[in-house]
Amino acid sequence: MAETLEEFVSRSDMLEMLQSDSDKIQKLLNKQRNFLCLSQCPAFEEVADTQLFGFSKEVHLARRCGLITASEAHQMIQNLEQLLSDIYVSVGEDE
Repeated sequence: MAETLEEFVSRSDMLEMLQSDSDKIQKLLNKQRNFLCLSQCPAFEEVADTQLFGFSKEVHLARRCGLITASEAHQMIQNLEQLLSDIYVSVGEDE
């Protein structure tokens, strides 16, 4: 008998894990902004791209497994993309 991911991880557990990962990425991005590692900094770009890509894959898997809705998945990714956009805007204003 095939077991599903839902048998091992509840929807609320998945939402909690994704939120925790999202919070960690937000803290990392804000830390970079606070240390003035500007958006043009290759290290910042690599961290942002790598973290957002990894998180998007995690969210996509949770969606495919039916543990979160498409709307929830979209909102989670959009929140991090908005933070990154805000950082780029604030850096542009500082220059």
